[in-house]
Amino acid sequence: MSAWRKSQPNMAFRCCSIVKHILTGALGSVLLTMLLCSASTAAENARGAHKFPLEMDTLMGALSDARKPSPVPAESYPRTVTYRFMRYDFVADQEHEEERSIALPHQPQRIIPHATGLTEILWAIVPHERLLAVHKSCKDRQFSFLAPLLPADLPTYGTDDAEIVIGYRPDLVMASFFSNENFLHQLHTAQVPVGQFGFFDDLDTIKDQVLLAGRLTGEEDSAQRLVAVMTEKLHDIQTVVRQQRGDAGKPPTVLYYDNMAYVAGSGTTFDSMCQALGVTNIAAARGIKNFKQIDYETLLRWNPDVIIVPDESSFDKQLYNQEILATAQAVRQKNIRKMPTVYLLSSSQYLIASINYLAGLLYESSF
Repeated sequence: MSAWRKSQPNMAFRCCSIVKHILTGALGSVLLTMLLCSASTAAENARGAHKFPLEMDTLMGALSDARKPSPVPAESYPRTVTYRFMRYDFVADQEHEEERSIALPHQPQRIIPHATGLTEILWAIVPHERLLAVHKSCKDRQFSFLAPLLPADLPTYGTDDAEIVIGYRPDLVMASFFSNENFLHQLHTAQVPVGQFGFFDDLDTIKDQVLLAGRLTGEEDSAQRLVAVMTEKLHDIQTVVRQQRGDAGKPPTVLYYDNMAYVAGSGTTFDSMCQALGVTNIAAARGIKNFKQIDYETLLRWNPDVIIVPDESSFDKQLYNQEILATAQAVRQKNIRKMPTVYLLSSSQYLIASINYLAGLLYESSF
């Protein structure tokens, strides 16, 4: 997801692959309905209402701190970091890859991230005193897992506040593919070093972003450790799921469905979550790419075992009360499950926590 939309700039900073859908303007007012959660409320709901393959607090702690002291030799700088930048053409639905580079005269000590997901990555791998300021959404419990953790005196700035960012005199700004061009232009004009992270839509590309963050900050060891933690925890989740599933037959078919009738197909982080758990995202299986609206007749024809809806809506009640859906399997078996939007929007290492949450929803009677 997005610069969600210019009319909702804060949400631009909780980005994941729903971005393809949102940047085309398709979600519209649904954001006002979906995006009313807080990280703390979601965590409390996670602990109190469901059981998960891995204990959620412990998992979140492991994903929040992978810092590994690694003194950087002075001779390592100046350095030029060359990296792959993925640009997504939302009109043509095509990805374009290009090579970029950034010259760093010394190890960055005054870092400003321009996205919530990038802030979450940095928090886990960089000494916290090197974070000079964060986007204001990072302190909003509606959008950020870090909101309860960030110091009260850590400065914040707004989406288009390039002059404020420049005034902090950062030696590195970490921007995202949805950072607006005017913001980036002002930073370049002021000769502020900017590393811009490209488009992502799955766990592997998020891991690539973690490693790039490590290269840009001189914290390669910590970044590699965080990727290792992500890989280890995912393996642990998958092991528990396989044990609980046993010989129960084929995995369930799953559908993400929101109150604007959009489903998540291939090329979305929701599909990546389903793939990680070995379950069938029925929208992707039916050829849906990115996000698309479907009607109740199509939903009934697909007839998924489980329907996932945003926790902050009453859409589950609406579906249960639709006469046309009375024979749908998920309706008959009361298998419409609610997932907090903060987990649906995960755009960092916390996607592992989202996978853990989804596994709990799908197999909650087993754990």
